[in-house]
Amino acid sequence: MVKVNRRGGFSDRQGIKPENTDIQLKKLDDRTRTQIYNLISEIYNELYSGKEDWAPEIQSFIKEIKKDVFCQKVDARNRVYEDFFFKDVNEVITNAPYDDVLTLVEAIVEYWDEKLEKRYEKKKRMYGDSFPVEEHSICEEFNELFQREYVGYRFINKQISPISDDVEISTIEETLANEYDAVTSHFQKAHSLLADREHPDYENSIKESISGVEAICEIITGVRGKDATLGNMLKKLEQNGIVIHSAMKSAFQILYGYTSDANGIRHAGDIGGKASTFEEAKFMLVSCCAFVNYLKGVSAD
Repeated sequence: MVKVNRRGGFSDRQGIKPENTDIQLKKLDDRTRTQIYNLISEIYNELYSGKEDWAPEIQSFIKEIKKDVFCQKVDARNRVYEDFFFKDVNEVITNAPYDDVLTLVEAIVEYWDEKLEKRYEKKKRMYGDSFPVEEHSICEEFNELFQREYVGYRFINKQISPISDDVEISTIEETLANEYDAVTSHFQKAHSLLADREHPDYENSIKESISGVEAICEIITGVRGKDATLGNMLKKLEQNGIVIHSAMKSAFQILYGYTSDANGIRHAGDIGGKASTFEEAKFMLVSCCAFVNYLKGVSAD
């Protein structure tokens, strides 16, 4: 007999057969795995609709995932049948540990996003600035699925991250979208080090977050070299007419004190040291992003 399993349906609403509402971090339930497979299948069909499975675009995608994610031997001369490929995809999504599932999803989305960006840029070159802004976001489609299914991860900057709060996500994304490469590079590294599920590096993630704050302060104040300490640059900002609330300034000076000594070397065992936790690194990433966004805002006024 076919099993009925609908989130928000009668059985769920009445508590007869309630659906899972626990945040899924270290495992994925059967319903979530099914929804992930279905979404991959739907997007695949949307992107390659009307093409036979030996079309170059399809073969390129299938062979890349087989080589890069499944680590399978691929004979470039031969066609790979999509039915066999999706059998492997289904096997991973149905039975593999949660981290393997997310690794597969991340790789597929990264591949598709890159292809969509190239397709968009090509059309924009052909039609000029009048070409409409690309609205389609595969990352957002998966984020909506993760939210519906109570998965404790979200795509941020095309990487699946253990951050699911919408405000925190928008704060980080706003910082990553700013125009200063010297700032965004630090926060991209901080996020990547935090989002690495196999080998997270919380210590260096915290260092990169603080370095991102220092970078925006250097840009705004023009202070460089040995004088470019956070304390000096905060004073310089105020001398330039940028008013920072005393409580916010004090909070960041304290946070900086936790992560740096006089020589800029982080203390092991404290925040920013080898004993740093995910919670500390996430807090520093979100807090430093929020402070960068705040400084950009007040300096523009």
